[in-house]
Amino acid sequence: MNREQDDYSRNPVPQEKTLSGIHIAMVIIGGVIGIPVFLTSANIGGSLGLSRAIPAFVMGCFILGIMGALTSLVGARTHLSTYMLVEFSFGRIGARVVNFIIALSLIGWYGVIMNVFADAINLTVINISGQNFPLAFYIIIGSLLMCGVTMAGFKGIDKLAMLLVPFMVIFLIYGALLSYGDITSWDMTSSAGQGITFSSAVSAVIGSYIVGVVIQPDYSRFAKSNRHALWSVFFALGIFFPIVMVLSAIPGIATGEMDIVKIMITLGIGIPAFLLLLLGSWSSNVLCLYSSGLSMATIFTRMHLRYLILIIGAVGTIIAFVDMQNYLVNFLLLLGIAIPPVASIYVIEALIFRQSNCNVNDLQKEVSFSILAFIAWGFAILFGYFASNEIFSVTGFSAIDSILVASITYYLLTLLKRHRLKVRS
Repeated sequence: MNREQDDYSRNPVPQEKTLSGIHIAMVIIGGVIGIPVFLTSANIGGSLGLSRAIPAFVMGCFILGIMGALTSLVGARTHLSTYMLVEFSFGRIGARVVNFIIALSLIGWYGVIMNVFADAINLTVINISGQNFPLAFYIIIGSLLMCGVTMAGFKGIDKLAMLLVPFMVIFLIYGALLSYGDITSWDMTSSAGQGITFSSAVSAVIGSYIVGVVIQPDYSRFAKSNRHALWSVFFALGIFFPIVMVLSAIPGIATGEMDIVKIMITLGIGIPAFLLLLLGSWSSNVLCLYSSGLSMATIFTRMHLRYLILIIGAVGTIIAFVDMQNYLVNFLLLLGIAIPPVASIYVIEALIFRQSNCNVNDLQKEVSFSILAFIAWGFAILFGYFASNEIFSVTGFSAIDSILVASITYYLLTLLKRHRLKVRS
């Protein structure tokens, strides 16, 4: 199988195929501007008001930026996808379990985004032209467009991001400027919020892109150098992402709406709303498809990446017919607990214990199932659950608790194992 045509899904990306940090940053920015972020920002802004929402956005995005920089560094040093890296810490068979769970999360995201996308586009078209097409029409057409770009691999994703991101940013700024005058004070809340706490808001911000942080090596493996990988991700997540969330929250607070289309129609800008949703959903779902395809490539090793993407796109399209967006915030909070430990475990393994010497040829010599990684992961999820339900917390934030517990537990257990092996020898 041609490695380049398979987008290096099971092998390191050659240095001559790498790109500058601006390409990596634009891909990430394109991924964060989308329906889940619009909904999350409106919910947090409506619940807390700008005075408390902005610190929540900044804190959550700063954590994402730090974590993203670490996972990006692993990808840049090894030039391997997330799912190949997971094999070094969880074992060959164990990694298949983890990768399958991550893929399910990404496919679920795809379905959620497509569902909201179709509903929103339909509402926009009705308001603009009076035409009412079946939702299935928008879902199927949208999926075909997204699958088409994704099958072109990272090159296609890169070109899409470079083209679409500037337009999405302009539409966000336009909507925020039109509605800002209706916000009477920075403490103003609205019916768009669901009464979440500051701690839950930070966890929701983290959850809104935590899967993206975990799968960051999928894109940073194409980075030209460690420096390009680090600055591009921290700029996109730590600096630009909170700006996107503030811009997304302002119209929701001003109008009392959580639905981005209703907000834009209320402001009298239905066509920009249509374009923003189209572009945002396209860029976000392309990343979901691509990374879930890479994940499944480690399980179905004989199948070409393009065929995997087609199959995943079909499954995601079926999921899109189920109304899931009402459970979005709870889904984000759950992801903020369960998914981050995976990243912290493979980061500890790659940067500390292997010092980035992750050779795919050595995978056959590795254990098939690492019980230590699964103990650390399970322990971290348990602590995150305790924190999210206010039973017990170290930091006050469930996502941070799960990250710290996974890192410390995996590090200590691995040290203990190595010490025992050294004593025996």
